[in-house]
Amino acid sequence: MSGRISPDSYVLTEEQIETFHRDGLVTLYDVLTEEEVAQIAEVFDKFMNREIHVPGKDFCDMSKPFGIPFEEWSIVNCMLPTRYHPPFHNNIFERLTADIVRQFHPSMEMSKDYDQFLNKRPGKSDAVFAWHQDMGYWPNPKALGVDETATCTFSLAIDDSTEENGCLRYVPGSGLSRKLRQHAPLASSRDEGHALTIELDESKGDVEKLAPCKRGSITVHDEFVIHGSSGNKCPDRQRRTYVLAYRPKTVVDAERKLGFTHSHNDEVNWDTFNDGEERKK
Repeated sequence: MSGRISPDSYVLTEEQIETFHRDGLVTLYDVLTEEEVAQIAEVFDKFMNREIHVPGKDFCDMSKPFGIPFEEWSIVNCMLPTRYHPPFHNNIFERLTADIVRQFHPSMEMSKDYDQFLNKRPGKSDAVFAWHQDMGYWPNPKALGVDETATCTFSLAIDDSTEENGCLRYVPGSGLSRKLRQHAPLASSRDEGHALTIELDESKGDVEKLAPCKRGSITVHDEFVIHGSSGNKCPDRQRRTYVLAYRPKTVVDAERKLGFTHSHNDEVNWDTFNDGEERKK
């Protein structure tokens, strides 16, 4: 038996587990019910409408430099919603993903590392997530003193995610080497904008694949797969996504010891991506 088998359990197939470890990304279908997604969407919209306050750079546009007026934002990004709205802790998405992540990494004690809300606004062709590897944003094993990087990042589709409104795209198998490519700030510096980018090279096999996802379904990707997304071409449809990432407890503990919480307000800014040196904002 596989799929959603109880309120807090979703059982993976061997093929889904193999696909995740081979391609770096897998889609899980019909994980949450319509009612459960609607409850999450209600909280999500309160953040997007700024009914729930999020300080500093943890509420920003992921596609543009800091300081752009809110009305001009294209990808509204809210970091760490459960930090800023504690009643949201232990929601159904958290409970289900905590069960699923153990199936991808049964030999590790995996812990929630961070959560995030993302909204591609309608008709925003510039709501682009540049190509990147998630490890480009995080302290590496040398900096952490922990020889492990394993990550499962779950992205819940609150709206149908399609090619038209900018669904996830990725390069299957691009993370198998477990190597980090050279990243650069999308803006002139990381003080001006948080986003990073890398260039694809089709001569090296960098061929993209789309990962559309129906409302209530989930994509799961690892820390080294190259991925991004295009803009939202739909004039009347947003693309709302709820992200939850899990990493080994030893990694999460090491991050926190260094003061790294995935908040854009952290004092530690990792703007060199391979040498493990700490940079200050």
